[in-house]
Amino acid sequence: MKKVETENRRNFLKGSLFAGAGIAAGVATGSAGSAFAAEAPVKDACKRYSFENPPAPIPASAIKTTKTADVVVLGAGVAGLSAAIAAAEKGAKVILLEKRNTFTMHGGWNGAIGDRAHKAAGITIPKDKVMADLMRFGAYHPNASLIQLWANESGRVMDNILDIADAAGVQYKVDTDIKEHWPYTEFPLAINFFPAMQFTLGQMFEKKCKALGVEMLYETPAVQLIRKSKVTGVIAKGKEGYVRVDATKGVIVCTGCYGSNREMQEKYSPRVLKTVNNQYSEGSNTGDGILMGMWVGGAKQETDCPMLWDGMIPGHGIFVDIARQPFLNVNLLGERYANEDAPFGYTANADNQQPKSLKWTVWDGKWDADKEKLHGTVCENMHIPVFWNSKSYDMWKSKGVIIEADTIEELGRKMNVPVDAFVASVKRYNELVAKGVDEDFGKDPEKLTSIVKAPFGAAKVGTGVLVTLDGLRINTKLQVLDTEGHPIEGLYAAGNASGDFFSNDYPITCVGVSHGRAVTFGWLAGERVAALKA
Repeated sequence: MKKVETENRRNFLKGSLFAGAGIAAGVATGSAGSAFAAEAPVKDACKRYSFENPPAPIPASAIKTTKTADVVVLGAGVAGLSAAIAAAEKGAKVILLEKRNTFTMHGGWNGAIGDRAHKAAGITIPKDKVMADLMRFGAYHPNASLIQLWANESGRVMDNILDIADAAGVQYKVDTDIKEHWPYTEFPLAINFFPAMQFTLGQMFEKKCKALGVEMLYETPAVQLIRKSKVTGVIAKGKEGYVRVDATKGVIVCTGCYGSNREMQEKYSPRVLKTVNNQYSEGSNTGDGILMGMWVGGAKQETDCPMLWDGMIPGHGIFVDIARQPFLNVNLLGERYANEDAPFGYTANADNQQPKSLKWTVWDGKWDADKEKLHGTVCENMHIPVFWNSKSYDMWKSKGVIIEADTIEELGRKMNVPVDAFVASVKRYNELVAKGVDEDFGKDPEKLTSIVKAPFGAAKVGTGVLVTLDGLRINTKLQVLDTEGHPIEGLYAAGNASGDFFSNDYPITCVGVSHGRAVTFGWLAGERVAALKA
């Protein structure tokens, strides 16, 4: 065992020197408002973060239990559960480790191309255009071969998932509600599961894992990978102490992102520090798997890709959907500053450049009719009851999030912005609406709605982070790559713990591609590792 520990220590140090990653002792909890500031600190290129000091190997004497499996999966999210199912269906013995006491699922929308649900609905997705849009959003930083892999395999993987859904009696539907009048092409890739969207998928996956004999160890977080020349297993911390789990074929890292790790945000994606809250309040997405992979020599994606949302309410940990519609936006100076009708990551970037990274969304008394013209889709859709319903407006008004006034001047005073500047901004905006062209910022004329009818309303909002999408570098076999681009034998990654698929900003035009990538690559990793010889 001492030889193993020596080899592990050498690899930890190698991973630290070349990759510079690790777990901070005091990461953010992820609770709303606890770890997010309106003004990001200046990045210190010379600063050494606590996670850059890899931990000493856990000694053999500390191991209380040893287990063995063909495939070890880290993380019970959509990627991890998908990997476990695929590996178990291939006959592999699978152990899944998860730090929480249950699986983790959020939201909905699972993107795929060429699956039977799309075919049944008569929907043909132009694969070439989707791949081109994913590369465009990423400014050609992503690995085009990974995007091609998803595009080619997502339909087959989704068909397998739909088979599980049919057997379980779970309903699903393609989301065909996309924007038709938009400068950006929006593709109807996504399938939702009902009644509870991604939570329903999680329940279905967990039940399938158990039926296939997957050993699911909740509240047992992985803490260190074991590597000699290859990764041979992982050490986790259970309720009774450390557990060593040996993997005869491979370890698949599906532990999610670093959205609740402030130090990693500061080093790798400092713009996240301008957000007002973390949408996922469990705080479990602390980059554990990314860091463990780096400690054994794995490389992290060079560029960042946070999934940022607009319309987040400071102190509430949630968004208000009316403030996400492309009505008039002004900053705290009362000035309009950008085209409001952009992909939400782009909108969040523009919002973060404003004073205190906050804005006011402004509408008038005909907002309920105007929202149909603005046509929010996916999570901006005001016809999805969990996001917006008949009681939402009055509820947010009672909480003081929505304010109203009978005149623009009075509204400006209640907003505490320079009234003259605000009145001028509204006047100019109404002029542009009357002209039918946004001469200032190029907003789609279809989305220009006037601010003329009392009562006038507004909400002050900031940006939020859902997840980060820039994890460990992988190849098309889902193997984790080292800093020289070589695969690390025995180590695989999928979901938000993996990288090189997204960059810069999340491509919301490719609806559901985040979950689509996670479930597809998780499934492929499970299949491929299970097929290896022990």
